[in-house]
Amino acid sequence: MNFDGNSLILFYLILDFGKGSSALKLSKELGAIGGTIFLGKGTVRTEWLNVLGAFDLRKEIFITIIDEKLEDIFYDKMSRKFNLDKANNGIAFSMPLKYCLNLKGSKHVSKFQKKGVNNVDYESIFVIVDKGISGNVLEAAESAGSTGGTVIHGRGSGTQEKAKLFNIEIEPEKDIVLILSKVEKTESIVNAIGERLNISEPSNGIIFVMGVSRTLGLYNE
Repeated sequence: MNFDGNSLILFYLILDFGKGSSALKLSKELGAIGGTIFLGKGTVRTEWLNVLGAFDLRKEIFITIIDEKLEDIFYDKMSRKFNLDKANNGIAFSMPLKYCLNLKGSKHVSKFQKKGVNNVDYESIFVIVDKGISGNVLEAAESAGSTGGTVIHGRGSGTQEKAKLFNIEIEPEKDIVLILSKVEKTESIVNAIGERLNISEPSNGIIFVMGVSRTLGLYNE
């Protein structure tokens, strides 16, 4: 499929450990551009399990790029495959991309445009910190109203390879904390994390926020 000039979507799935390979296989059948599986863990406290959590703490985070035209069928097929319409089976969410480079070095420019009223009231917060600090991030986020998060360990697939997230190299001793936040709570959560980590000081971490265009599997108890 030729993606040039089409709208591109970054599609996420957070699933229980061992299910990432099935998601990758299905995504290829549906026409995705490759895919990457990260290992991670969910939050510990049971009151956080309603968002980004489940009772099995081990997680796999599957990320792929799809044409916007495939978004509906991806949500439908992934929901059926992993029962995302039921609580605690995993979540899916997606974000619009501006452009991407494929494995052959070609640049695909996205022409994503919002259609109609945007009813998605979530944003994604990414926090990159030293390994072992993720607990402080989650505690600070909770104090500002967050209901959960997923920790991704920055580890490359080879001994000399570094993991990358959005083209940012993640050293093996780094953790990435992913939090889906209600839009109205994002600023407070980011500020709480920043104050807790003293983020303005060099080498204390990085925080960035991205808009979410669609979600599935988030259930408020």
